[in-house]
Amino acid sequence: MRKRKIFWGIFFIMMAMIVVASKIGILPDVGVFSLLATVFLVWMAADGVRHRNFYEMLFAVAFLCIIYDGPLEIEALTPWTVLAAALLLSIGLSLLFGGKKERKHGIEFEWDSDGVRGIGNSSEQCSGEQIRCENTFGSAIRYIHSDNFCKARLENNFGSMTIYFDNAVIQGGTATVKVDNNFGETVLYIPKEWKVHNELEHVFGSVNEHGKSVGSSSAELCLKGETNFGNIEIYYV
Repeated sequence: MRKRKIFWGIFFIMMAMIVVASKIGILPDVGVFSLLATVFLVWMAADGVRHRNFYEMLFAVAFLCIIYDGPLEIEALTPWTVLAAALLLSIGLSLLFGGKKERKHGIEFEWDSDGVRGIGNSSEQCSGEQIRCENTFGSAIRYIHSDNFCKARLENNFGSMTIYFDNAVIQGGTATVKVDNNFGETVLYIPKEWKVHNELEHVFGSVNEHGKSVGSSSAELCLKGETNFGNIEIYYV
C-alpha cells in the first residue's frame, strides 16, 4: 500500500510540474496522452536504473524520444531507428553488465536474492521456494513446479504474462504472490483447492476472478500487489 501511495504521489506531482513547464514555455505544450505517457516512461526509466534493467531503461528513453521527436528535431530517426538502437544497446549492455546466469535443460534463468527470474519471451519452467518472474514489452508463460512453494514476485510491464501454479505445492501452510502489472495483462492459473485471499488492487484497470476458490485443502495463498492501466485475470482450475 505504501509503495502504491508513493508511486501515485510522485506520478501526480510530476504531471503538475510538466503541465506548468509546458504552459510557460520551458517544455513544448503536450496533450493529455503524451503527458500521461511521459510521466510513466520517466518512472519506468528510473525503475530500470534502480533494478539495472537495461531493456526497461532504454526502451523508456526510446519512447520518450518518439513522443518528442519534433521538439528534439530527430524525426529522421523515429520510430524504427530509435527502437532498433534501444534493442541493440539493451542486448549489448545486458551481456556486458548483466547478472549471473545459469542454463538448465535449455532454459535460461537469472539468479538473485529472491530466487529465480525467468528471462525471455517464451514458455519456461520455474522451480524453487521463492520465484521471481519479469516481463517487459513481450509475452511470457511460466510454469511453476515446486514441492515447497513459498513466495513469488511477478512483474509485467507493457506485455502479457501467464503463470500456472497448478503444479506447485504449498507445504508451509501459507504462500504469497506479489503482482505488479503495468499497462499489460497478467493471467494467473491457481488450484481451486487452495484458500485464496485476494488483496490485489487496481488503478485504471481491473482484477477479475473466473470461477471460485473451493478451499478444500489446508494450503493458503495470499495475493498482493496491484495493476495500473491493465488487468489481472485469475482462473481457478
